[in-house]
Amino acid sequence: MSAVEQFVNCCRDEIKIVDRLVGLLEQEQALLIQGESQQLEGVADSKSEVLDLLAAQSSLRGRLMESLGVQDKDTLYIWLADKPEACVEWTRLEDAVNRAQSINQLNAVFVNERLALVEGSLDVLRSAAAATLGYGRDGQTPELVTGRRLLGSA
Repeated sequence: MSAVEQFVNCCRDEIKIVDRLVGLLEQEQALLIQGESQQLEGVADSKSEVLDLLAAQSSLRGRLMESLGVQDKDTLYIWLADKPEACVEWTRLEDAVNRAQSINQLNAVFVNERLALVEGSLDVLRSAAAATLGYGRDGQTPELVTGRRLLGSA
């Protein structure tokens, strides 16, 4: 099998794995939108497995590229210039990875919005709890112990 055929096959295999990742990210997104946080753990475990597969496949392609003297994007595009099938598969791989990254970034936005809502709710509950404690001897409302600690403040 020629180096070009190996490269094409590596890209195709990697695309299949990225497509699985995209499916999981879309499932994660649906769960985030629906507020089904209990089911997210299973999706996270599946994503981790797929990411491990993706890392292994990417490493295999990377070793092949290294053996061909391709070390960066510039030399990759020079190498691809006269290999139309390899160029098509590389473009498909880049598109698949970009799609996965976009969905992942959108999911992060959903997570951050959800986190902000939870933190806002906790603030309201803390204020309500502090209001029910009344006043201390000094005429001030007592400070509510939250048990919350900032990272690095141990």
